[in-house]
Amino acid sequence: MTVSSKTSAPGAVTCVLDQTVVNDKTIGDMADLGLSFFATLCGRNRGAFVLDTPGDAHTWGCTAFPDNIATLAGLDLSSSRDKKNTNRSNTTHHEKKASVIHIKDANAISQGFAAGNLTAAETVTVLDYFIKMVYHSSPNVDQDPYACEVGGLATLQCDPVNTLPTIRSVTLAGLLVPAPTITRGKPLTLKQATKFYEPEDFDDMVKLGLNTVQIPVPLDVFSAALVGDVTAKKDSSHADEQKALLSQTIRAAAKAGLETILVLVGKDNDDAVTAAAHFAVEENLYALTLPSLQSLRAARAAETSLKLFIPLDQGQLKYFTVPDENVFVALDFGHTTTVADIASSTSMDDRSKLFYHEATSCIARSPLEYTACFRRVPAMVAYGFDLAIDNCVLQNSTDSNDFVDYGQCGRFDETVDSAWWHRHRASFAARQLVSYEHGLGWSFAAWKLYGGSNDKDDLEVIDRPAQLLALKNVAAAGLFPSLHDKVPAQLACLNPPVNDFLLGDATLSPTPGPPPDCGNGWWNYDLKACEYWIAPAPTAQPTPLPTTHWPTAAPVVCPDPPFTYGSLVMAGGAGALVAVLVGFVWNKFCGSRRREGYSEVPSTTV
Repeated sequence: MTVSSKTSAPGAVTCVLDQTVVNDKTIGDMADLGLSFFATLCGRNRGAFVLDTPGDAHTWGCTAFPDNIATLAGLDLSSSRDKKNTNRSNTTHHEKKASVIHIKDANAISQGFAAGNLTAAETVTVLDYFIKMVYHSSPNVDQDPYACEVGGLATLQCDPVNTLPTIRSVTLAGLLVPAPTITRGKPLTLKQATKFYEPEDFDDMVKLGLNTVQIPVPLDVFSAALVGDVTAKKDSSHADEQKALLSQTIRAAAKAGLETILVLVGKDNDDAVTAAAHFAVEENLYALTLPSLQSLRAARAAETSLKLFIPLDQGQLKYFTVPDENVFVALDFGHTTTVADIASSTSMDDRSKLFYHEATSCIARSPLEYTACFRRVPAMVAYGFDLAIDNCVLQNSTDSNDFVDYGQCGRFDETVDSAWWHRHRASFAARQLVSYEHGLGWSFAAWKLYGGSNDKDDLEVIDRPAQLLALKNVAAAGLFPSLHDKVPAQLACLNPPVNDFLLGDATLSPTPGPPPDCGNGWWNYDLKACEYWIAPAPTAQPTPLPTTHWPTAAPVVCPDPPFTYGSLVMAGGAGALVAVLVGFVWNKFCGSRRREGYSEVPSTTV
C-alpha cells in the first residue's frame, strides 16, 4: 500500500471481482459458486440490476440476464473458438458444439463452468461484470460501507489514498492501563508491570512477523501537576514513574526493530494531549492515537506532521471527514459485544456460533476499503482482533455489569483436544487477518497473559478462554497464519467455512472400538477372527471364535434449528451470505430433502 502526497477526491469508484483471490487458477477450487456469489448478489436490490449502457431501457435480474451479457463482459463465445478448458473437472482440449453459448441467468454461469462450456478465465470475466453491474445498480454506495461486500471476494477500485507499509501490531495490554482479562483479574502494580514484558518478548514478536506494538497509556500520565497541591504532587510522582516505564518499554521495542503507537486512554484534555504529542515526537514514535477527534487541535499544537489515529466505530465512518494527510482511523471491530455475538447454551450452539463468526469475518474488508475510497483516509483495525467468540473471560469479574450469563460458558473443556475447534479457530484467525490487511493494518488484542507459562508444551494448548486473546498463545497453538508469506492467508476467504458444525468431532458412522486381544496373533478385520503365524495349542474343548459386537451407525438426530435466516442476518449484519450458508448446512443434514447441487437462485431477504 502507498499513501498519496495529499488528500484527494475519490474519482471513479467501482466494485470488481478481486482477481488476486478468484482467478483462472483458483476458481476451480471453489466449492460452490452459487453460495459464494449469487446468494449475496441476488439478494441486493431485490435481485434486479441495470446496465451502464445508455439506452438499454431494460431491468435485468439474476433469473434473466441480457442475451449479450458475454459480449458486454468482453467475451466472444461463438462456436468458432477452439480453446483449452481450464476447468478442473474437464481439462481436455475440446471444441464447442453450440453455435453460441447463452448465459441466460446466474445459474448458467456456474452450470456452464461445471459442464466445461465456460473456461475458468471466461467464468471469472462474467462474474466480474456481474459484480460491477450489481454495484452500479445499488443506491447510495457512497454512504454504505458494505455496498461492495461479496464475502471477501470483491474489492473497491479507486485512486490510491494510502501506501504506508501494513501495520502488523500487538497491543501491550495490562502494562499501564488495567486489563483484568490479561492480568488475572487485578491491575498490575508498577513493580509487576516493569517485569511483565521482557526483551525476549519483543524479539519473539519480530520473529513472528510483527513490526509494531500498540501501548495504551492513561492520559493522566501527561497531565501537569498543580503547584502546591500535595495530592497532585503525589500523582505527578507516580505519573513520572509510569512515564519512565513507558520510555523503557518503547526503547526495548525499538531495539528489537518494532515501531510504537501510543494510545491515549481517558477523557479529552487539551494540555495533556499536547504534552503527549510532544512526548511522541521526542521518543520518535510511529503514531499517537487520540481519545477522540476533539483532541486533534491540541495534538497538532505540538507537531503538524505527527501521525494521528482517531478512534471510530463503523457507524461513524460515513460521516468522517479527514482533516489532513497525517490523520488516520483506528477502528473497533469487536465481535463479542452483542447477544448475537456471544449467546449459546449447548455444544452445537457453541460450534454454530464459531461458524457464524468465521462466515462474517471475511466481510470486514469492505468498510476498510470504503474508508479509503470514499472518506479518503486509511483505517487500521486497532481493537477487536482475537479468537474469542464469547465473553467468558469476564465470568468472574467483580463488576456484575461486565458479564451476563446466557449459558455460553462452562463447556470450554470440550474444545481443548478437539480437532474441529482447532480447524475452525485457525480458519477464523486467517479470515480476520486477510480481511484486516486490506486496510492500513491491525493490532492483535494482547501478546501474552500475566503469569502465563513460557513452556512450549503449555503454550501449545489452549485450555482457558483468556488465551484466545493472547497472540503468543494463539501462534504457539498453530492457529495463526504465517506472516512471512508474500500475502498472508491470501485464499482464506476463497470458500465459506466448512459447514460441519452439526457434527463437530463426531462422524456419521461411529469408528469401531479396539479389536479383541489375540495374544501372539492379530485380528483379521475381514474375517472378524484372530489369525496366527503359529496356531495356538488346542485345548480340551475347541476354543470358540471371539465374538465382537460391532456398533451400528446411529442416525443423526437434529434438534429444532436455533435460528432463522432473518434473525441470524439481522443479529450479525452479515448480509445474505451467512443466512444461506447456515440454511445450506441445515438442509444438508436435517432438511426434508438434501440438495446435492445448486439448482435455483437463492431468494434471500436482506
